[in-house]
Parts: sequence; C-alpha cells; structure tokens
Amino acid sequence: MYSEAPELAELVAQGNLPPVEQRLPGSPVVVEPLNSAGEYGGQIRTGIIQNRGFQARSTWGPEPILRLARDGSTIEPNLAESWEYTNDGRTFVLHLRQGLKWSDGEPFDARGVDFWWNHINLNSTISPAPMSEFMVEGEVPEFEMVDDYTVQWTFANVHANLPRLLAHAPGVNIVRWMPRHYLEQFHEDFADPDELQAKISAAGFQTWDELLNNRSNVQYGMPFDNPDMPTLLPYRLAQAMNLNILVAERNPYYWKVDPDGRQLPYINGIILTNFESSEVRDAAIAAGELNWVNTDTTFTNLPLYRDGQERGNYVARLWLTDRGAEHTIMFNHTVKDPALREIYNDIRFKRGFSLALDRQQIGNVVYLGFAVPSQLQMIPGSMWRNDEWVTKDTEFDPDAANSLFDEAGLDQRDGQGMRLRPDGQPLILNIDIPVDDPGSLSVAELIIEFMREVGITFNVRTVSREQVRALIDNNDMEVGIWIGDKCSDSMFPHSPEWHVPYQPTGWNVWGMAWAQWYATDGERGEEPTGDVKRVQDLFDEMKVTIDEARRLEIGEEILGLNAEHLWNIGDVGEVPIPVILGDNFMNYPEEGFTGFSWLGNYHYHIEQTYFEGGAWSGERT
Repeated sequence: MYSEAPELAELVAQGNLPPVEQRLPGSPVVVEPLNSAGEYGGQIRTGIIQNRGFQARSTWGPEPILRLARDGSTIEPNLAESWEYTNDGRTFVLHLRQGLKWSDGEPFDARGVDFWWNHINLNSTISPAPMSEFMVEGEVPEFEMVDDYTVQWTFANVHANLPRLLAHAPGVNIVRWMPRHYLEQFHEDFADPDELQAKISAAGFQTWDELLNNRSNVQYGMPFDNPDMPTLLPYRLAQAMNLNILVAERNPYYWKVDPDGRQLPYINGIILTNFESSEVRDAAIAAGELNWVNTDTTFTNLPLYRDGQERGNYVARLWLTDRGAEHTIMFNHTVKDPALREIYNDIRFKRGFSLALDRQQIGNVVYLGFAVPSQLQMIPGSMWRNDEWVTKDTEFDPDAANSLFDEAGLDQRDGQGMRLRPDGQPLILNIDIPVDDPGSLSVAELIIEFMREVGITFNVRTVSREQVRALIDNNDMEVGIWIGDKCSDSMFPHSPEWHVPYQPTGWNVWGMAWAQWYATDGERGEEPTGDVKRVQDLFDEMKVTIDEARRLEIGEEILGLNAEHLWNIGDVGEVPIPVILGDNFMNYPEEGFTGFSWLGNYHYHIEQTYFEGGAWSGERT
C-alpha cells in the first residue's frame, strides 16, 4: 500500500492524476531515511551566482544511470538495476529498471537510450564528436539495444571506469537525451518536415538542432528552459528562469518511496534565485532568505554566516570537500624558457619552494585556523590516502629551503639579495591567477612574502579566465594555481587531473605539453620520458583494469611518484566549507562532504530530506 503528498492526493481525488499505485513502478526503489521518516511540505530556497554553481543543482537530486552511495564512493544501482561485463570485459551491459515513468507519465525504457546514442551522440549536426567518456583507444563502441530494458556497448578494449563515470556527470548527461517520445518532434530524423519547420520558425530559431538543443537544455538532469521537458528527477521544472527566479515542483511520477511506502520527495518544491554576486547572495543568507546553500560559500565568510543563524532561521555547518589541498601550485615543467624549464624540473628547487611556505600562517590568516599543512594528495578516508605523502616537505624550514635553492644552482644574488638564474637573469616566478578567484589571490599574496624571505621574486598577475585558458592552451603559463579538487575515490580513477598530465583542456599546468602529446597521440606537444611517461602508462592501465586490487596498486604508484617528484605543491588541506541549511531541515548529516566529486552532495538523497513540522521555520516566522 502506497501513499503520497496531500496535494497529489487532491489531484487524484479530482480525477486529474492517476492513483499513486499506477504512477509508481511495480517495485519502486526504497530509500532509507538518514535519521527519521519525514513529513510532506515546505520549499527549498537556494541560489546560484551568475548562473554558476553546479552544487546548487543537486537540490533537485540528479538521477544518473548508476549512483554513488552515501559513503561517496560505492557504486549503487539507480536507473539501471544492475550492470555487468561480458566478452572478456569488452562488453558492458546495463539492465534498466522496469515500470518507471517520466514526469509526464510516459514509460521509461531502452528506446530512450537508443535515441540518445544513435540520434544525438552519433549525429554530427548535434554532436561534433561522440561523447569522449565512451571512447576507448580512440574508437566509438558498438551499441545494441538488446531488448526494451537492456542495452550494451562493445568496446575496443575493457572500459573499466565506465560504471564510475555513469555514477557521475556522464550518467546524468545520458538522462538528458532519453525522453524519446517528447524529443522526436524536434528531430529531423523523425518529425514531419513541414511541422518541424513551423516549430523552428515559431520559436525564432534557424535550424532544427538549435530548436532541439533549446527544448532539451538541462543542467545535471533538470530542464532549465522548458517546463514541458520530461524528467526522472524528484522535481520537475514548473517555471523556467524568469526575473532570476526558477521554480521546480514535485514530480508526481517519481519512482522512489520511503520504507513506509510514502512516495518521495517529502519537500514540495524548490525556489532557486540567480544572484548577481556572492555579496548579494551572502546578504540573502544572513537575512534568512535561503535555507539550502552549499556552493560558492567561502570559509572566510563563516563569521558572517554564523552571526546570522538565529535571526535567519538557519545553521551553518562545516563539511569537508574533495580537495586534497585547498590549492595546488604548479610549475610548468614544459615551459618554453629553457632556463626556467631546467629550474622547474629540479626537485631541489621544488622542495625548497615547498619548505619556504609557512602553511601554518596560511591556515591562520586565510582559513581562521581550520586547516592543516598538506601536499596535493587524496582526501581523508580515501583508499589511496597516505599520510606520509600528505605531509612530505610541508614543514616550514626557510634555512633548509635556502640550502636547497643554493644546491640547485640558484646561489647567485643581485644587489638587493634576490636570486639570479644560472644564466644571470633575475629569477622571477610569474604566476597567473583568474581575476575572479579571490581565494587563490589571498594565498598568493602570502607566498610573495614567503618567497621574498628566501630571495625569490614571486610575481602575481591577475587575468581573465579566458586569458588563463589561452595561456594553458598555448603552453605559455609559467606557474599556475588552482583549487586541488577531485581528490576522491569517486573521481581519481577516471579523472586524475592533477596527478597525470593527460587532459590539455583542464587546469593542470605542470605538464601542459606532455598532456597535449598524450591527448593527441603525439600530434602536438612533447613526448614525456621517465616517470612522467610512467604515470601516463599507469593511467592507461587503470582504464582497462577491472580487478580492484590491481587498481589500488596503480593508484598508489601514481600518487607515490607525485610525492617523489612534487609535480604539484599543495598549501593546506582539510579546510571545511560552510553549508547553509534551514534550522529544521532534517535527514542531512551534521558532518558531511560536498564538491564536484559528488555533483554537490547528491549522494545524500535530497528526496528523503524534510522540514520538521512540514515547512521551514523561516517561513513560519
């Protein structure tokens, strides 16, 4: 026996909605509440800044093909009830759940996956290239819809990372294209040409693919522009972004229940505000206008957040993130200047730089004492965490730093006591920082002083993100700094961005030319040698290795080589992020973790959260 939210029961009584038993699958997914059974009612009020903030979008509960458990690492069934490898691991099979319905009541089945694969992903008009996450050894896999609820891909080699990818962003992106019954009307392969052209003209577009992209635009599973676009999420779009307000409402066909058979979600809906700046958003938090914020909050604003808790009817909890270090400082080992290249590849120089950083001061000044010295390694709780590597060369020892710099051939100084390069030129470390990254700038300003004490000029240049991208793409950045995220078990096996130079489109600066060589099969960039080539080879092995024991060994070797060579230099770690929740918001952990590794914190099941008393206390005062 199943039950539902009161407003849905009223629609059923009016004859405007089928009974809940007809809307749910025969065997709905049962979600165990974190602490207690919930109450129906209330609105989540959240916000993003200038249309940024993927974590805020986890409020409506992304539903990938597979998902991550509450531990943030274990892969669980979701839209697919099971998966398996066959054909010596080269074929990956998904068995989809039966009986699920889209938010418009139409059935969910494998035909939607077939539509996405063959008519979206492989359609060159819409997709210039097939989705890279499905490519193995540069080849597109063979896809087969085995039956209405089974699909499979056969790859050139084993695709060992695919289950983990499907539990993250790619899994959500597949859902984006699955409501075939709705999207066919906008696709030239299916729609009547005259009817399609009329829709294109009426919507003000020039081509059918522009119309299709507009009608199907989603962000992490939630339609943003089109309330008619069906979804499988706990919430469906009720009002597209209008005057910087977006509204989502309960999905009446949502396919999950609590242990008592009550259809989820408990909370009625979501109101999302797009703020013009972080200052305006933070003022809204302090004024008690928001009850769920976990993106773009800053630790330096913790006093502001906590000062407003009582009058704002919220609590500011501190959760950890997926950052192995708050920042990674990266010397470009493939820099074009040969003198700098020799310096940056010298481990004595990098050890000296690391030992010259007063990480305790960084933690106290920037993070109010909530930090520990850390290299860029894995986060606490990771299967690859090695405390020796985390703390290697993180002590503050300027005397040892000076000795190492001297040993590295930087023993000559100018009249002001600043070090010279071996070619007699001033040693200047030019670091480029995005102008909209105040956190990195705060740390860099401290590093200026630390470096001056050991005779090195550390020159900070603020540039736009577009300029940063161009500098990286052209291998023109000498030193870079970025947040050290993605250092989790859910991301590292398939996206070791900081520890392997493989992705020239990312933010890894320490081996840009090597990453270009890897990504282009040698057409661009430079071929690495030694241990850099070794970590690339290990990453290749990780991609085709299903055996978990061997995957553990591969990860350990990659991270051990990073510790040995200091390709990245971290500042501090274990810095929490303020998470703003209504003071009667229930079934979220007191201590949790959030970040891109978990698409915000979708692993905590937003659908089972609720407001004690049926509404946020801030709405009742």
